[in-house]
Amino acid sequence: MAALVLVAARVDAQVSTSEASEQTPAGTPPGDRGQLLDPCDRLIPSPWPEGTIARRAHLLRMELARPHCMQHPGYLAVVGALWLEEGEAEQALIWLERSLLLDPGNLGTQADLALALSALGQPAALAELSRALRGRRDIPASLRDKLFPDQAANAPGAQLPRARLGQDTPSGWVSLREASVLIGRETNLDHSPRLTELTLTAPDGTSAQFPVISDPRAGTAALVNLSWQVARSPSAGQIWRSGIHLAARSTPAEGRTDWHHIQWVTSASRQWAAWRGQVELGLAWVGGPLSESYRLTRLGAAVDRQVNGCRWRFALEAEQRRQSTTRSADGTSIVLLGGNQCAVPLFPDWTWSTVLRAGLDKPASDDRPGGVQRLWNAALRLTGPVGADVRLDATARLGRVNDAEGYSPLLEYNARRTLTQPQLAVELSRPLHSDRWPGAEALLQWHAIRQSSNLALFNYDAQSIYAGIRWAW
Repeated sequence: MAALVLVAARVDAQVSTSEASEQTPAGTPPGDRGQLLDPCDRLIPSPWPEGTIARRAHLLRMELARPHCMQHPGYLAVVGALWLEEGEAEQALIWLERSLLLDPGNLGTQADLALALSALGQPAALAELSRALRGRRDIPASLRDKLFPDQAANAPGAQLPRARLGQDTPSGWVSLREASVLIGRETNLDHSPRLTELTLTAPDGTSAQFPVISDPRAGTAALVNLSWQVARSPSAGQIWRSGIHLAARSTPAEGRTDWHHIQWVTSASRQWAAWRGQVELGLAWVGGPLSESYRLTRLGAAVDRQVNGCRWRFALEAEQRRQSTTRSADGTSIVLLGGNQCAVPLFPDWTWSTVLRAGLDKPASDDRPGGVQRLWNAALRLTGPVGADVRLDATARLGRVNDAEGYSPLLEYNARRTLTQPQLAVELSRPLHSDRWPGAEALLQWHAIRQSSNLALFNYDAQSIYAGIRWAW
């Protein structure tokens, strides 16, 4: 279910106050970096949303774009300012502080941070900023009114600017759609081992070698992904989300290796100051000529919190797998996971994150080869700009599976199977900067995997490289 977890995370699952309506959006980076993060710039509202409904609707839009914009100071400042207007000063503080790490000179963000601290009983920062700026004449009116409320109250006809945000649907739902089409080549379309012979063993200690033909099939393939996510905030800090994701691979020369994947996920989350809790339910169907079709049902609960510029997450997940025909392969896994996402020290444009998973996969039948499986997986992800207009997303993973029982008397005298699986994935993306196609970007993806086992039948390696277009709207 990793595909939709990623999409949910993009919508998962992840800016100054009203002065934004009077000047260049707060925190907008100059030059090439502004082009790199142009989709995030478009999320900075102008005019500023007025009223609870409009504000929560825009907070949802910001939440959907969080994975793409966590290194954009203007995006971070907008989220902080919106939370400040919602009366959630502690939550606002988290986002405003991170924005100032990326753009420390932004006056609008400084003012919002001072207002948040003042609301939390620390007025010193607001008083100091007001003293420092009192003599300046270039401060926008809306910011001046916040820094010097005494002057604003005495000014003839003084009034904060009022504006409305776009067209909000009566239901308050917000949606995000994403599509990608990639063309590339894979060296091992069906993850086959490379074998010319196989040794079979017998309980009496004898063994024999048999010739086999197992040659990995390479070929050109097309990958298509479509997703649609909807979200609603019925009250401050609460979000309901649901979405569907469709994915398929087509290989003209090797049609027997084609596959398709359909997934639906719904979740509810609640914010308590710096803490956020979430429950999630997901269903997935995987099929195609490559393998027997099966269904996955997943239930998860998670909490996360922002601490010292890092977001920490802990979760418990249960997943049930049901094969369409081979019922002996059915199982249920219970997994604990923990992870974090942080800015890279000295390089605030970069983000690093880790995830560690550990759990058990219990078979529904005693007939499943290997019995109970012990699972663990570790991942390290690094994202950031590598040029004027190119962004890198690199992930390294290492997974291991240990069977509790012998896999088969015919393989290595019924040895317990172990699987070790290192992977490396790299994606380069570049915005197309098209007025007719906003949100579109060019992609180049490379992925390598090598699975090793004490049973030769399960050894394989594969590489793939794809290029294409991704569009979010």
